[in-house]
Amino acid sequence: MSPQHLFRPRRFLVNRLIRWGGVSAAAALVTSILVTGADTRDSQAAVPDAGRGAMTSENAGLATPTASPRPTRKRRPTHRPTATPTVRPTKTPTPSATPTRTPTTKPTPTKTPTTKPTPTKTPTSTPTGTPTGSPPPSGSPLGARPNDGSGYWPDFSNTGYSRTPANAGGLGLGAYPGKLADYAAGMSPDKPLRVEYPDNSVISFKRFTASKVYIYGDNLTFVGCLFEGTNPNDNLVQIYSDTNIKFLYSTFKPSSYSTPPGNDGKVSSAHAKPGTPFDKSWQLMTTMKEAVAVMDHNDIWGNAGLIMVTGYPGRPSTWTNNYIHDMADTARDVYHHDGIGPQSEGNGGHMIVNHNTLASLGNTNGLALQGKGVYQDVSVTNNYISGWGYALSIGTADNAKDITVSGNVFSAELDQLHGFLYGGIWGGKARGSTWRNNRIQARAGDGNRGYTPADNAKYLWPAGTANAADFTG
Repeated sequence: MSPQHLFRPRRFLVNRLIRWGGVSAAAALVTSILVTGADTRDSQAAVPDAGRGAMTSENAGLATPTASPRPTRKRRPTHRPTATPTVRPTKTPTPSATPTRTPTTKPTPTKTPTTKPTPTKTPTSTPTGTPTGSPPPSGSPLGARPNDGSGYWPDFSNTGYSRTPANAGGLGLGAYPGKLADYAAGMSPDKPLRVEYPDNSVISFKRFTASKVYIYGDNLTFVGCLFEGTNPNDNLVQIYSDTNIKFLYSTFKPSSYSTPPGNDGKVSSAHAKPGTPFDKSWQLMTTMKEAVAVMDHNDIWGNAGLIMVTGYPGRPSTWTNNYIHDMADTARDVYHHDGIGPQSEGNGGHMIVNHNTLASLGNTNGLALQGKGVYQDVSVTNNYISGWGYALSIGTADNAKDITVSGNVFSAELDQLHGFLYGGIWGGKARGSTWRNNRIQARAGDGNRGYTPADNAKYLWPAGTANAADFTG
């Protein structure tokens, strides 16, 4: 078992201790883990590079990937932050150029929740973004790529706050008015921000800038909003909702950049490392209670993951038409670079992942269901997927069920460390799962050298091979 899998159950216990026993109990457990785990980390220091080289060699030869150990990440950030804040957090220190492998202890918030401001009706911020509206899509799944002008896939032309159309989400709102209203005066990427709305509120065309945005209120819907800040190794957005939370046509990005470093707007994601530097990045967006997330037409970059993924029977977590790209600090392994996810414990699922762009350099997964427990009722359909370590991970033990993977374009545009599907795990017909009509898109000069233009339009099988006929198993 790799160090990252050993660490996840401990992280799970820390999260529960924070909720049930308080910060002091969790701190005691963390101290114990750090002391007793030092020798184990040292003894396994040479494992990641050797494992990565073996898996890369297999992929280059189009051999069937095996369920080899996942790439070891010695510095696995804690995915669950501290419980409900009562104090103002101190500013996250800027790491040195070569950070140590031991994660820095998270800052403890200080007691100043910001007084809830009364939302203004007149926008007050300066104009931002590009003109409203997007051209109608053209092209075909295999013929198009994000930002090629076709608008077929989610990209800069059709996602994010500045592209909000009239009546987005059927809510009767107008289109993006050309500028955003600041949620509160004096917002700063160095300061936390408490945001609270009555249950069932619709919040439109607001700008939220903070080291961390704490959101309170249930069944809230954010339309055409901007969330920006700098919070390495922690959440930019932390959500306290009991049942539902929705983000439509919103943008989540580092406050230091208007566009992703290295992405000229003509590619799905930067083709070269490192992207947003660690000390300018944010890590996660997290639900702290039981809310199910609905994410549609959002533009998300400069981060390392989005962990509000698990739904419930009849109430799936829903991800549609999102542009998830340009992960932060891709030159190093400080972060796990996950697109949708991680969900690291297993025993989850109930997800709809349809018609998204999941494209970035990175070391882990575009869809990151990374636990050993059962994953079920997950549909991954009609997406553009490129890059990552393994593009999809649907469990690390072969026990997924009721999984549908169909109609996806697996593109060789971006360099890929290992393969398109971790361990070949997707469920299988015997467990009610389906793998159909998944195609390879490969062009001359693409970053993933495991596929060539001769493989273009061929069917991708779960083992990673390119075939003239569709998979039927």
